[in-house]
Parts: sequence; C-alpha cells; structure tokens
Amino acid sequence: MGLEALLAARAALGASVELRLIAPDREFRHRPMSAASLFRPAPERGVSIAEIAGHAGADPVADSAVAVYEVERQVLTRDGDTVDFDFLLLALGARSRRALRQGHLWQRGGDPSFLDQIISGILAGEVRSVAVAAPRGARWPVPAYELALVLAWTAAGTEARVTLITAEEHPLAALGAEATDLVARELEAAGVTVMGGVEPIDESRDDADPAEPVRLVLAPADPTEMPIGGGSRVGFDRLISLPTVDGPFLAGVKTDAAGFIEVDEGLKVCASERVWAAGGCIAAALELSALGALQADAAIGAIAAAITGTEGDGAAWSSAAPELTGMLLSDQREQWLSENPAGTPQPSTRCLWWPPGRAVGRMLAQQIAAWDPSVHQALPDHTTGLPIHAPVALGCSEPTVGAGAEVTAVDRTARLRDIEQRQLMAITRREHAADAELRALDARLQTLKAHQKAVIGELQQHGYLTHRA
Repeated sequence: MGLEALLAARAALGASVELRLIAPDREFRHRPMSAASLFRPAPERGVSIAEIAGHAGADPVADSAVAVYEVERQVLTRDGDTVDFDFLLLALGARSRRALRQGHLWQRGGDPSFLDQIISGILAGEVRSVAVAAPRGARWPVPAYELALVLAWTAAGTEARVTLITAEEHPLAALGAEATDLVARELEAAGVTVMGGVEPIDESRDDADPAEPVRLVLAPADPTEMPIGGGSRVGFDRLISLPTVDGPFLAGVKTDAAGFIEVDEGLKVCASERVWAAGGCIAAALELSALGALQADAAIGAIAAAITGTEGDGAAWSSAAPELTGMLLSDQREQWLSENPAGTPQPSTRCLWWPPGRAVGRMLAQQIAAWDPSVHQALPDHTTGLPIHAPVALGCSEPTVGAGAEVTAVDRTARLRDIEQRQLMAITRREHAADAELRALDARLQTLKAHQKAVIGELQQHGYLTHRA
C-alpha cells in the first residue's frame, strides 16, 4: 500500500512536493499470474523498494514508524529518528498471529509444502479427516474456503472428509447473500462439511506435532450462546488454520481495542487533521491487498484535495473510500484439477476469488510492468462467477480525543527519553549485526582456505604443482 501511495502521490501532486517513504523492508515481493494458466502463479519476484522510491523522487527511510506526534508534525521511528511531515499516510499493514497452537498455519510467506503432505496422505488413505479453520479475527477468510475446496476436490473418490470451521454465521456473509448462496453450493457440491458460527479452541499442548491428529473444542462464536459445560469436542487427522490479525498499535493515533487505526469514511484518521490511513492497519471488517491499494489511491486523492483545495482530477483521484470489488468464481473444479493434477508440487489454492493473489495497485502495477517486460499490467478476464461489490464500513467510535491536544513539558521530556533509548538500542542492534556479519565472513574465509588447500593438494597429487626447494 505504501509503494502504491508513493507513486500515486507523485503523479497527483507533481514534482514540487517533497515525499518521504518510511519502510523497514528492502524488497517488495510479488507473484504474477502465469500467462499459460488461470490458477498456477508464476515464480515469485522482487522489486527494490529503494529503487521505487528513487523513481518517485522520494527520500527513503529504512525504518518503521512507532508513534505519530501530530502537533509537532513528526513521526518517531523504531531507531529513534524523527521524520517531519505536513501530511501523513499510514499504510502499516496488520500483524498476523497464530490463533490455534495445533495443526498447520496457512499464511503468506509461510512454507506451503505441508499441503502436499496432506494431499499425499489423503491419496494414500493415511489421512481420513482434514479440518480447515477460519477463526474470529481472520479479516479475509476466503483462503479457508479455497483450501477446503481444493482438498475436497483432491479427496474425491477416497474416504477422506473435509470440514470447514468458521466463526461466520453464514459462509462469506460479509460479501452479501448472493455470495453466501454461491459458496454454499460450491462447498456442498465438493462434499465439504461446514460448521459455521463456531470458534475453534485448542485442547492440546503447545508443542504438539502439526502432523499428528488434533482435538478441538467448538464454542459458539457469540459468547452469549455458550451452552452449560462448554462447546462440543471434535477430532481430525489434520488441521489447517488461518492466522488472526492485530493492528499495529501505533502510538499517537486513535485505535480500537485490537490496535487497528480508526478512520472516517474518507480514510482520515479519527480526531486528526493531517493523517490518513489505508490497508490492513485500519479498523474494518474486511481486508484485502487489492482493496488496500484502492484505499491508498483514495487517501492520496484526499490529501491532494487538502493541499490544493480541490477534489483532484475527477474519478482518477477520487477521495471516496472504495468498495471491495472482485468476483466469486464457480464451477472451477475441472479446470483446477487439470492445472493441478495429483502429485503437483505445491498445488495452487486459487479457485474461488478473482483477481487472485496479491494485487499491487494500478500505479505500482504500471511501474513493475515498465521495468519487467515479461509482466503484463492487465489481468485476463474471467467471466464465470458472481461480481462482488461489498461496502466496507468505516467510522469513528465515540468519544474521540483531539489529536491536537496540548503537549506538556512532561510529555516532551518523556519523548526525548524514549528517543534517546531507541537510538541506543539501534546502535546496539547495529553492533550485533556487524559482529554477526564478521563471524559469517570469517567462516566463509575458513571454508575458502580449506577448499583452496584441498584443490592445491589435488593438483599436486596429479603432478600439476611441485614443491620448490
């Protein structure tokens, strides 16, 4: 979201505005679709964040934000630096965490190879039951439905059963009644058992082997409906769960109890005059990278309007908060199976939501396509399915506390002490990193010396080198 917003800001505001990008990562990772397949992605690729910042004419700050001081118009970074701003867009993302200790965790950046093992176990008759769980707090539950479908399609003809456990009262209810009806039909046709409106709770120890059978307690997602004696107990051979997410808990802005930043319908941070937020860090019931990119563009439109006193250049830079748009696919079983036959290493789980994967936003997509001729900016059309237009509710809770509250001398002293401590910690981290790098270089040098000695000995043995007297 931050990279999309950066490029959008340069396009909307021109060269006269100074831009700064605070980002802790060195690279943006993306996985384009394969031109020959709808459901098999191409290998993952990376784009240098510093290169994108340079292209946008922005000053990069390789750090992360930990606090916003709106009165002083400053952002405090983890390393204790302060970055000035006139207007600020926060695109911090969310922090995923494991909700269930048992089984396997399905998340971006994780190792997906356990899916191969589960599928192999199903086909070999060793795995008879698999549960896929979407716990409360998983703000994009679609991957759980896709996992359940591909596992059920794989298990067809075997005795294995697939169960979907979701805290949603009805499947994908947030996307509307038509979406619920479509996905319910897809799950029923695939033979997936759905347990809706329940929250899975662990029963076993923390160090349980994820490849062992699991035991869960299923409690009502609505605590007021909890029966006497607790929920029902169920067991499965294997379990895959989605992570739940927490907000960034950024100091200096209004957040909800889970740490997500509260914004109004125009994506401006509640009780703020100069700060906007977009993407996974905001308090919203639904979160998706493609939606976050649209929100970033809209927030930049609002900032441009605040700077110029206009509404931007029409629809291209609309400041209205966008809806979630996409398509729910149907009847994809045969095509998915043809592109992911039995034995396919790391089969794709794309089969329900379109566009698939991690959409990068129109500005960033244009730039990536310009740098990499093998990547096309436009996605191919997919016509079989249900168009989705789902509004995403935003708004400020009450009461709100003004961001412009007076800063006392005690506050300033505490902030200065915090900055000093962060700077000392940053120095210590750099020292430890330098020590680790020196140790790694020394180990490589010793390996090189050993290899050199072995090569010399081999050459001498074959008469290519002789000792001089």
